[in-house]
Amino acid sequence: MHRVDLYAPDGGLGLVVTGRDMPHLRFEVASGRRLLLRQQGRVVLLGKVHRWSYGVHVYRTGGYRSPLPALRADHARQVTHPGTAAWFDRSAHQFASWLDDAEAGPLHNGFWILRPRTLPPYCLRGDLTEDHPAAYLDWFGEGWNGVLPLRQLPDAEAARVMAYRRQAREQVLPPILLWSVSGFDGYLLIDGHCRLAAALAEGIEPSVLVLAIGSDPETDQEGLDQAATGHIELMDRVNEQAVRQRHDARRAADALTRQFAAACAGLPGEGRTRAWP
Repeated sequence: MHRVDLYAPDGGLGLVVTGRDMPHLRFEVASGRRLLLRQQGRVVLLGKVHRWSYGVHVYRTGGYRSPLPALRADHARQVTHPGTAAWFDRSAHQFASWLDDAEAGPLHNGFWILRPRTLPPYCLRGDLTEDHPAAYLDWFGEGWNGVLPLRQLPDAEAARVMAYRRQAREQVLPPILLWSVSGFDGYLLIDGHCRLAAALAEGIEPSVLVLAIGSDPETDQEGLDQAATGHIELMDRVNEQAVRQRHDARRAADALTRQFAAACAGLPGEGRTRAWP
């Protein structure tokens, strides 16, 4: 695995993965709108899409194991300046190393993105799937965009959760790791079930790192070309206003430049999650 920096406002890493044709944690699909998630030969999740694509029924078997090692409390307290860009960068590099070494992770050939993300509050609240083992991900209306734990979240009074709750109060709780799955229109929680339970018990929003397959470079280039064309057209209009001595022309130009920069910084985007027959 080769790493590259993402020059985005929130930072993050690009992971160029080679030599992994089929990962040990992978989605498989079959006829009848059926799917499953397999980990090292074990079926850990079964799913079936609604007849009219209103959502998907899922069932977790209890066999899932995190591809990352357990995070020790002393390691969390050694990390300085939690919540900062540098802290997220160190966490991303550490998680990338663990994923690279893992024999039960989702990485396969291609370009991956691992970066921090501030999720809307509903993702880890109202749209957090707490039903277990069976659940329904509701796509009707505006879609789902929630978080599906692959194991049942532990009780808030469990010993390990209590240790993480102390880290949460000390503001040194490591981030949770989500996998952005386009086929679910949301996220799988692949590491951090106890940390998420601790954050919820303490009433705080956990720090989040999201792993996603990168979008197609040609599609990114098309989007960038369209954004550049539109930016040039709008800047021409602003320049015309400047010639006419419109006082707000400079402010408009600054706003357009920031908007175009944000569009560029948003690339690469996320692609579609791959599944195997």
